[in-house]
Amino acid sequence: MPDSRLRPIRRILVGTGLTVESVGAVLLAHWLSDQLSAELHAVHAISPISPAAEQAIPGLANTHIAQAEEELEKFVAAHNIRDFAQLHVIKGRPAVEIIRLGMKIDADLLVIGRYGRGGLKRGILGAVAERVVRKNPTSVLVVQPEFRGPIQKVGVASACEDNLNLELERGLELASRFGMPTITMIKAYEVPTGYHMVSTYEQASAKLAEVHAKIAQEQVRLASARLGNPPAVEVQTRLGRPIDVLPKFAEDAGLDLLVIGTHSRTQPAELLLDNISEAIVRRANCNIWAEKSPAETQTLRGFFRALLD
Repeated sequence: MPDSRLRPIRRILVGTGLTVESVGAVLLAHWLSDQLSAELHAVHAISPISPAAEQAIPGLANTHIAQAEEELEKFVAAHNIRDFAQLHVIKGRPAVEIIRLGMKIDADLLVIGRYGRGGLKRGILGAVAERVVRKNPTSVLVVQPEFRGPIQKVGVASACEDNLNLELERGLELASRFGMPTITMIKAYEVPTGYHMVSTYEQASAKLAEVHAKIAQEQVRLASARLGNPPAVEVQTRLGRPIDVLPKFAEDAGLDLLVIGTHSRTQPAELLLDNISEAIVRRANCNIWAEKSPAETQTLRGFFRALLD
């Protein structure tokens, strides 16, 4: 990776929840840590015992933590990762404390299950997952509840029209580490309002397809040059709203992993996803890797440390 701008994945933090909905995240995080030679950490968040309750029942807080630690031990042992993961029990609001722990251990990737205790409703993100994806200052991987085996098919959703296409670089880097010969990059586009003043719909859509294909090829050239000898990229363009096209493409193509960008350069620090990226995370029926730029989020780490302390 001679000239990559990607943050190396050296340390992975996975949220457990100790539920069946978090099994997929735990097993995929373990597989990724092996593939990427990364350190693995697993965390379980519990509600703190109030000072009044501790005063009324001395020792309750320590007992509560000890029980959570025992349950976490049993959970990871049941899924054969006890010997591979460092375990953490945290107290407080799960999303806040998971982000805090991630910064404390300097995690490069946070892995979390799509669903919470609310059940397996297609297209629904659990409240903790939603907050973590939006506010965590480093990349987040949102995982389906069931473990579908090793990642064998990677796609990249490119909404960029400039050369800052870190999602493509990440997709190529992952595919290379996973031994894949090729990945797919899908670009969705819409015919802009007012096209009828200068052309027909057919002319506008045809020209847009041509322009987006050229942009994509240039992005592939630049990303491939930065990463050395990466897999080949199959470029596809689709006419339609990205929030409709990209999740459907991921499902039709049978992707195991869709890498998206967060495109947060012009947004306030607390909004790390744009509307398109957030909608894709919500709708796609596959694992989603939300890539965040280390250059953009370096100052955000300081912001969140100050916010959370």
